[in-house]
Amino acid sequence: MKLILDTNCYISFLNKRNLDQHTKMVKFWEEVSRLEHEVVLTSHNISEIVFVFKSIYSVEQNEINQVVKDLISNPGVKFEAAYYPELILHFWPRNIKDYGDAVLAAASHFLEAKIVTFDQDFLKSLKKLNMSFHSI
Repeated sequence: MKLILDTNCYISFLNKRNLDQHTKMVKFWEEVSRLEHEVVLTSHNISEIVFVFKSIYSVEQNEINQVVKDLISNPGVKFEAAYYPELILHFWPRNIKDYGDAVLAAASHFLEAKIVTFDQDFLKSLKKLNMSFHSI
């Protein structure tokens, strides 16, 4: 199954900010590593991961660099630039209020992948649009 993760999933995996989400993501990443899922890591995800770890958690850039390299090198992860302006602007702001969520929804639609997120507002938007999502 091809999946696009909301950046909150990566942050929950890499940082124990929410123990329940972290536990779910650790189990999920074990499945990804066993090739049970194909995760599409987008350029948008990378930008947000770098921003959050640098700005909010004050993680050193070299450490963030290694984290991103490790994510990309996982056998269950495929990198895609995944930026589709026409689709993004179709979704945002009318159907999806958050621009970053619209970027991922557009990638999901174009790449025929399901979204994984902990963001309940994003899930509601996806449901209203009859878009695919995957619960973990």
